[in-house]
Amino acid sequence: MVKTPLKKDMQQEIKKYQGYIFYFEQATREILPANWIKCLDDYNHCDFELHHIVPFTDWEKNTKNVQKLLGNNALIALPKIMHQHLENPIYKLSKRKFEEIYGINPDLILYDPSSKLERTCEVFYLNNSKGCFIPTSLISLDLSCFDDCNLAKEKSNFEQYKKEAALC
Repeated sequence: MVKTPLKKDMQQEIKKYQGYIFYFEQATREILPANWIKCLDDYNHCDFELHHIVPFTDWEKNTKNVQKLLGNNALIALPKIMHQHLENPIYKLSKRKFEEIYGINPDLILYDPSSKLERTCEVFYLNNSKGCFIPTSLISLDLSCFDDCNLAKEKSNFEQYKKEAALC
């Protein structure tokens, strides 16, 4: 028997998760509701990517009974570079380095069943800013892994943000 691969239609995902769509506010390091995202045209695809808190395939296949544990999945708009540092096998940062750079534990935005932190659903649905803090420095941020990528604008935007954060 040939298995049919799961197909992800982000427009349908946005519709499915209305009320469970968030964004990462870089300035305050908080996860906040993104009530304005109702369709694919409602956010800047050059700067942000919508990310499933529980990876799409794990949720759809109910890996490790995640549907019962969490009750609902969610989407979060992340800056592109941050998303690459979270999930891309080539550019993925360690949890410690990710938290050092972005001021948030990656387990809060990517469901990890082995995490010792409170469940993701509690963070998102009860107190969506728990565990977030403003890092004292972004000086150690290394974006050189993106030098050869076609992400010049995103890197430039993040470099500008890094400079502004250093002034605070």
